[in-house]
Amino acid sequence: MLGAGYIGWAYEKMTEAASRHAEPGIPYMIVLGAAVHGETMSWTLQNRMETALAYLRANPQTKAIVSGGQGRGEDVTEASVMQKFLLANGIASERVLLEDKSTSTAENIRFSHKFLTGNRVVLVTNDFHAYRALWLAEREGMQADILIAPTPPIVRTQMWLREYVALGKSLLFDR
Repeated sequence: MLGAGYIGWAYEKMTEAASRHAEPGIPYMIVLGAAVHGETMSWTLQNRMETALAYLRANPQTKAIVSGGQGRGEDVTEASVMQKFLLANGIASERVLLEDKSTSTAENIRFSHKFLTGNRVVLVTNDFHAYRALWLAEREGMQADILIAPTPPIVRTQMWLREYVALGKSLLFDR
């Protein structure tokens, strides 16, 4: 699958997943982490959080699992920055669950799964990342839907190219 036809296959899967839309009323949301610079969200993470916030406001029964550990150049965990954002924007603390150990998308999904009662979940990520996130969640036994956050135009091409490599890595090694 990672041979000559891989790019076409991956592009088809990635664009198809990016066009999906989450239904209202899903009981759990997993917001997948992205870079934090010091303690400040990257544009990518900011967009994910604003997308998550809009869904949470429209769906007051949904609980959010904010998922992301602490990487290089990050003074705090991604999850703690996401939690702080939701609390500052009026989401009740009992609706925000913290998963702050993960260092990859596969770990985001696997470590967040323990918070779920049932398997229905909506994932919040960007268009380029939607297919891999859905694939990993479904592999974990989740019934996953997706909310697509805008990808900042300045990094769009870079992120799509990076995702081709990340998807190939996941297909080969994230078992």
